[in-house]
Amino acid sequence: MALYETLAQHFIDDIQAQRLPAGSRLPALRTMAKQHQVSMTTATKAYDYLQQTGWIYAQPQSGYFVANQLESTSFPSLNIKSIEQRDPKRFAPLNGYNPASALFSPLGTSMISPELQPSVALQRSIKRVTQRAGKHLFQYPETQGDKGLRSALAEHFRHDNLAFSAADFVITNGCIDAVRLAIESVSKAGDTIAISSPCFSGLLDLLSALSRKVIEIPISEKGLDLDHLETLMQQGLIKASLFSTSNMNPTGMTLPVEQKQALATLAAQYKTPMIEDDVYFELSHQKQQTLPAKYWDKEGYVIWCGSFSKTLAAGLRLGWCVPGRYLTSYINQHSLTSFGVNGLIQSCMAEFINTGEYRSHVNKIRTVLNQHIHSYQQFLIKYLPTNAKISAPQGGIVLWVQIPSLNAVQLEKEANKQGIDIRSGACFSTHDFYHDCFRINCGWPLENTGDKHSTYQQLISLCDIINSLMRAET
Repeated sequence: MALYETLAQHFIDDIQAQRLPAGSRLPALRTMAKQHQVSMTTATKAYDYLQQTGWIYAQPQSGYFVANQLESTSFPSLNIKSIEQRDPKRFAPLNGYNPASALFSPLGTSMISPELQPSVALQRSIKRVTQRAGKHLFQYPETQGDKGLRSALAEHFRHDNLAFSAADFVITNGCIDAVRLAIESVSKAGDTIAISSPCFSGLLDLLSALSRKVIEIPISEKGLDLDHLETLMQQGLIKASLFSTSNMNPTGMTLPVEQKQALATLAAQYKTPMIEDDVYFELSHQKQQTLPAKYWDKEGYVIWCGSFSKTLAAGLRLGWCVPGRYLTSYINQHSLTSFGVNGLIQSCMAEFINTGEYRSHVNKIRTVLNQHIHSYQQFLIKYLPTNAKISAPQGGIVLWVQIPSLNAVQLEKEANKQGIDIRSGACFSTHDFYHDCFRINCGWPLENTGDKHSTYQQLISLCDIINSLMRAET
């Protein structure tokens, strides 16, 4: 065991024995290093390890504190009958899986708050590009995307040990558009796609609109049920698979490295394309960036999709795809449904990446979002029923909450009456497995400003509604 792990275990033992109760402040890094006679590097690694494993959390300008130990959300045990081909249109909630809400509140849509967006730096990039804009910016853009942006992306991901060239990328109108093109490039109406359970509601609506059938692959605390996925591939029951693998929505789970490797291997072995929706890829809360399944894809069967919607600004509507062996059919499909993506926005984004502003921004918000997640978790532990189970994601911006006996659909309705937008578990599956679960967004800071419309007050009101519903149940 490394020295930093031994040091971390010392704190874990104290936490488990309640010698360090939840909320206790830990020694500052320099103090801890002196007390244990270790280097600052070792002390930092120990605290990083404790944060990554959920034992402690950091507060800006305040220090490190012992976290409440969360009881993990559980996943349903699917039987063979449950794992069946289904038409998502038949099982959609009344207003669809991902309905456009008539109201907006910070807890609903998965996105970061405007104050976390680098508006000034982005405006500077836009100004520089428009000042030197040539005529080409106002012509129809190249279908594959602006080469400058594709080159900037290739260089950007090279820093994350992902080796791509500009020719590998296709620029799209956001991640959902990238996924749509992938589905249309490798399947046709009536084909069956394997998805995770639970699955992002927007993907279920997309598959429904494209007339694809689905088979839901169970997720447990250990990850996807790869044995069942392989059986489906062996029997030729699916045309493709569609999975998120890092900081996935709605659970926040990241698949283990071994599973990501296995997904790439299975796709190649059975020549069954895998579409990897990796929109949260860059929002890991750990210092070491996670790798996508695409990293282990040697034969091009993994179609890697992402965007800037979750990391930067949803309104840019700018995404990308690395289609691998399906590049030609992907570009052809893109040309049928679009005359390219806004050239000016592409050039502005290339500028923003090349100046280093984008990487600096992503590194900053990863830390901030980690703090947000911990703040929301501690709040929910305090105000929700004691049997509530709250996810402990390694990245992303959402929390998945399960409260046994809760009617989450009714909760959603009651919350909407008070102007609070959340997502019930019914939005994330064609099955009725998640009736006692809901998802909330943690992209807004949780501050008690006294404003009745603040995120803090909305979360207070949401907890009041939940406790009222639970009392009515008993």
